[in-house]
Amino acid sequence: MPDTPDPVAALLAARLSGQALPAFPTPVPATLAEAYDVQQRLTAALGAPVLGWKVGRIPPALVETLGAERVAGPVLRVAELDGDRPGEVLIFRDGAGAIESEVMLRLRAVPDGRVTAGDGARWVDEIRAGFEVASSPAPDVHNHAPYGIIADIGINNGLLLGPQLDPGDFATLGVETQIDGVAVGSGRAIDVLDGPWGALDFLADLHRRGVIELKRGQWISAGAITGVHPIAIGQTATARFGAAATIACTAAAETGFHA
Repeated sequence: MPDTPDPVAALLAARLSGQALPAFPTPVPATLAEAYDVQQRLTAALGAPVLGWKVGRIPPALVETLGAERVAGPVLRVAELDGDRPGEVLIFRDGAGAIESEVMLRLRAVPDGRVTAGDGARWVDEIRAGFEVASSPAPDVHNHAPYGIIADIGINNGLLLGPQLDPGDFATLGVETQIDGVAVGSGRAIDVLDGPWGALDFLADLHRRGVIELKRGQWISAGAITGVHPIAIGQTATARFGAAATIACTAAAETGFHA
């Protein structure tokens, strides 16, 4: 009998080469457990340290069925923004590519219990404005949400870290995202489900259940504040976090992942 196809091999080859796939490789995981299994094996095969975790949302129509509102993916690239100069984000040509304005939380310690707004700062030693680049070599990955997204390392392709934010009001800052000067979304971190501390609580629960492994010093990308905004190679995204910070990045073509 022929061997059963494994999506890890195709996703690994695409990420290492920077080449898009014609479609998400089969078989597409059919459960959350299968999707996280593919994610773990793909992460191990890429051979890079996990520098953080991104948090995304499950499509609302599936929340009740799956009993979860969020998904997680490992972060394998983190870069600092250099003052007022736009940073660079890498997306797969002919794949899926988007930018997300987010708050980034750095773990001072791994939560050993529930995380709430009242004690969230206990687990975090730095908060930044930032971008998550969400890109996959599979152009139809969103058609297979949430399973395909989870499996392809949360379709994370890196974080960009901007200026520090005040721990006292970072979650209530009004955030606006623009693409090439055109506003595409606005919002506040506190209004994304149960806010950034809820995102960290979700990850802490996955850690306790052995689905992911949190470590001190990792960055948590706490959820898309203004939405998930498609971006094409050559376009520039700008995010304004109230009067506290303005950050920018320009999309370039992914040429292949290197650990």
